[in-house]
Amino acid sequence: MGTLGLDLERGLFLGIDFGTTNSVVSIYNFKDGEAQTIPIEGSNIFPTAIQFETDPDDESKLSRIFGFQAKEAAVIYPQSTVLSIKRYLGFDEEIKINVDDKEYVFKPQQIAGEILGYLKQKADEYVQEEMNVAGEFSGCVITVPANSTDKQKKMTKEAAIIAGFDESSIYLRLEPAAAAVSYAINERKNKKVLVFDFGGGTFDACILEIKMNENDEPVISILSTYGDNNLGGNDIDKIIVDMIYEEFKKLTNEEIDLFDSDVDDGVSRRQKKIALVRLFQAANQAKERLSKAKSTKVVLAPFIQEPKIVNINMEISREDFENHRRINKLDDSDEIFEKFRDKNIFDMIERTFKCIDKSLDAASLTVSDIDEIFLVGGSSSVPLVEVKIKEKFGKEPFKSKISPALSISQGAAYYCNMIMMPTVKGPVVQEKTIHPLGLEIAGRRFMEIVGSGVEIPEGGLTVEAEEPLITNFDDVTSMAIVVYENTAPDDKNQIFVNSDGMRRLAGTSLRGIPQAPKGEEKVKVIFNVGQDNMLTVTAKSMSNDGIVTKLSVDELY
Repeated sequence: MGTLGLDLERGLFLGIDFGTTNSVVSIYNFKDGEAQTIPIEGSNIFPTAIQFETDPDDESKLSRIFGFQAKEAAVIYPQSTVLSIKRYLGFDEEIKINVDDKEYVFKPQQIAGEILGYLKQKADEYVQEEMNVAGEFSGCVITVPANSTDKQKKMTKEAAIIAGFDESSIYLRLEPAAAAVSYAINERKNKKVLVFDFGGGTFDACILEIKMNENDEPVISILSTYGDNNLGGNDIDKIIVDMIYEEFKKLTNEEIDLFDSDVDDGVSRRQKKIALVRLFQAANQAKERLSKAKSTKVVLAPFIQEPKIVNINMEISREDFENHRRINKLDDSDEIFEKFRDKNIFDMIERTFKCIDKSLDAASLTVSDIDEIFLVGGSSSVPLVEVKIKEKFGKEPFKSKISPALSISQGAAYYCNMIMMPTVKGPVVQEKTIHPLGLEIAGRRFMEIVGSGVEIPEGGLTVEAEEPLITNFDDVTSMAIVVYENTAPDDKNQIFVNSDGMRRLAGTSLRGIPQAPKGEEKVKVIFNVGQDNMLTVTAKSMSNDGIVTKLSVDELY
């Protein structure tokens, strides 16, 4: 590959698929002209996990363990280990861990930043030692779910800054679009493609149109996308967790509740946490084995040792796994459990098909218009997924040379190539807005300013509200500017900001409006959406006496 530092126009960039369960990093190899996945600690797929412990050299500090070791440590030290941090991005919930009887509190983006920083460090070491690359990664392309909110994207970007990437060199790209790049590079044909992206924590259905241009390079247009942020491999795992937990309840006469740490049933909190980590890990391993085998054994011996020893030794067939309907709440919230109560894998796949149907409707296409189905994400390897897709579309999913688990990261690496060497020809991705964006106006109504599916130019999309905001009372000097995102735009009745699917992104006040009778003072609002779908809102007072107050809402949260 040689020393890239002298050749690159924008520095060295790393393509990152930062997943709920696992993460993958890739780089564009200029020598071979293709993307290459970088092994971290000998593996292409690295668990998105971190474990904290007291620094042996300084007891006032914490040291970190990452990846496979952290995932294994979770069995012994569940209270100081964080798994699936991606599901916390986009929320203000603090992460509390306990190390040697001391409690530490982190923001989700801090934890994510620690993990991304470790991936960066290991990638730096690999390309320097194994590929003779000078310098280190200054920038990155991180993929995010197509259905992710603006707040999730912002916290992801904050995590990348914490990891040590230059703020101006952090790019966010949609996961299915990155997967489409991987597909288009290998196929190079005019096609309409459904990207079936079934990851550890989310599902996205994305329909793309690929056309070859005069330079024989693919031009990729996102026709539509629809997703579910609460449907992924973790939820499939819980089907097997539920099966194992039912066996546990029989063995203990339902006298022990592992998911309630406060109840006095003879099992300590620590023992419960350890048992739950082992339970979820065993379920995940069983699911992976059932992707290849017709049945598998689950052995947890001993599973708990207090108030008595309980051993679990059970056989799970693929048929039983596919037909089991979930009974227990497990660790889900009431709202999430209601979505999965009494549901089996057939029901979950049906939910993915509802997303597909909505994506088809949005693109004004039918099943017969889809030329290819590209499976992405580890959960898409569940055999029933392929069976049901074949039933729906009448064709086999595309058999890629790239593992479904690696395709997103490698697509991100192709994006890196476009950024690092912008004068070099390559695939073109026409980014579009995902969700409608707008403001709250009088009566708690939603005024849409930026629609979904609007193409975003390279320099960003700027849209001015068709109508200015006006003052509702005499002599007011400030006006609330409250930004919302409509994540369920297919619901035509959704015109109020308190409707399901509406998400509040920002709230601030525009101050300094000149006093005037009701309705005389007007405020112009301008939305700017970057290619990574990050939003900036500007509000200007349109005073007749020349006074102008301008506010740029950069820190949306």
